[in-house]
Amino acid sequence: MTKIGANIKKIRTTKGLSQQAFADLFNLTRGNISSYEEGRAEPRIETMLQIANYFCIPVGQFISQHLTINEILKFNGDKLIADENHIIKLQLREVPFINDNIYVKCCYQELAFNDWAAFPRLVLPEANNHNMMALTFNPNIPHHESLPQYQLHDVLIFEEVTQENIHLCQHKTGLYTSDRTIMLGRYEMKEDKIDLVLNDFKKQPFDFKHSMRFWKLFAIYQHVM
Repeated sequence: MTKIGANIKKIRTTKGLSQQAFADLFNLTRGNISSYEEGRAEPRIETMLQIANYFCIPVGQFISQHLTINEILKFNGDKLIADENHIIKLQLREVPFINDNIYVKCCYQELAFNDWAAFPRLVLPEANNHNMMALTFNPNIPHHESLPQYQLHDVLIFEEVTQENIHLCQHKTGLYTSDRTIMLGRYEMKEDKIDLVLNDFKKQPFDFKHSMRFWKLFAIYQHVM
């Protein structure tokens, strides 16, 4: 005698499904499910395989072993529950976020533009080992005329410029932040000199002496109209 009927009932109750809801998943009737659970009938082979595959349960265990609740929860079931190893691999990262409210507070000198610990956090998929930050685009932020036409409330994601990625900065969008200054510019590299250029009259010479001041655009979150 197989354990299929008992396992169907255990899976169904663990997932919080009525007999009818479970039946609907596999084009069965409530009577079919009742018969399986009470041991009056067993599903056809193709139905058994369909149920096992849907809940990602090894067929051998589904047929011959009494499944426990913990085992059922561990399986990747209805594709909404990832297994433990997958969750560990999917790492999320919190980064400082200069949104509109923070920008206003910095303008009124209630905060500094590099007061990272005081800023709210935006959660992103972890992409690299560099420091990262996020900025809500605001047209009041001084910016280079060649920048793309970002829309209000677009979110720009930046990574810190380091010796590892500085060679990628030429003609790329960059951000400079200090206590009282913020600007969006364009990196210009000439010989051994690197500047973040705002316009013909203002630019910020790059140096490695101060950390978390120079940033390179990494990604953009935009609203689709």
